[in-house]
Amino acid sequence: MLLLGLVAEGFAQEEGLFLSSQRQPVRLSFGASYQRYVEGDSMLAEVSVPLAISAPLGRRFAVSLLAGGASATGDGVTSLSGLTDVQLGLSFIEQIGQSSLVASLGVNLPSGKRELEEDEFLTTISLSQHFFNFRVPGFGQGFNVEPGLVWAFPVGEDVVLGLGAAFQYKGPYKPLSSMAGDYDPGDEVLLTGGLDVRLGPTTNLSADFTFTHYMADRLGDVEFFSAGDRVTATGQVLSSLGQHQVRLVARYRGQAKSSIPADLASADAALRTIPSMGLLIGSYDHQLSGQLRLGLLARARLFGETDLFERKTLFDLGLAPEVVLSPTVRLRTRFVYTLGDFTGFEAGGGLAVEL
Repeated sequence: MLLLGLVAEGFAQEEGLFLSSQRQPVRLSFGASYQRYVEGDSMLAEVSVPLAISAPLGRRFAVSLLAGGASATGDGVTSLSGLTDVQLGLSFIEQIGQSSLVASLGVNLPSGKRELEEDEFLTTISLSQHFFNFRVPGFGQGFNVEPGLVWAFPVGEDVVLGLGAAFQYKGPYKPLSSMAGDYDPGDEVLLTGGLDVRLGPTTNLSADFTFTHYMADRLGDVEFFSAGDRVTATGQVLSSLGQHQVRLVARYRGQAKSSIPADLASADAALRTIPSMGLLIGSYDHQLSGQLRLGLLARARLFGETDLFERKTLFDLGLAPEVVLSPTVRLRTRFVYTLGDFTGFEAGGGLAVEL
């Protein structure tokens, strides 16, 4: 039952809203990514094929779609492949004086692979661990609905504040074919606040704080697992140097202990199952020519100890060349090498189309 809670947590995705009253282009991106990591004598790898589409509906509405598929293999795990759930999004923006109000609605359609055999489910447990950061940590969930609201407003010539809230209803589903009843992951409540400060003509400082409350998971009519609340603080400095760009990001994610009802726990009912995390990122985008842009990435990730895993320290070094094929089509590639408590790499590429 603890593993059910862990894999559900691995499905969670971090999302952001783009605030703008200007009409955005239709964007389409698709490609493939290969990730392979080796820890000790064990290897775990995944090929993922994502598809993302976003399109404006006039000046105030926008829709988006995320879909794809993946195939995972590794030492000591059962190979697993299939489609992922389709995620639909709708957003609405309204200008109120100098401020912006954005309402959003996200829907997860249970179209991905689920009702797995036990050995397949154990594969998803490995994929969903945070430190691997697989593009597809899980394949299928239930019917989820997430309404959200963000209000951004200026408090001076150089400072903009933002406040937001979202609620995610997570519908029941059956992750294991052998389960007698449905697994119902706990709903989520998210509260966030942030600011953006213009430090100069080409430099901005932004910061945000997010609090997430997770309600208890249920198996049938039995409450059996509750992920601890989460707080996330992020700071960023972004500076443009002509056609070049420098970005520095620092993030801390603190995770409270998870809990298991005393009548189900054989030991301590409070367990640290989800690691706290510290993150430092430095990136530099350099315009080499009118058709070629090169991105450089350096990243440090520190994961705290849990009851299942030791603490982990990882470093990532990456290259991201981008080639302009036409006024509307770009070829984007990416290679990231990971070293530290385990080693591995991610390599991928795809086309990005703007119409």
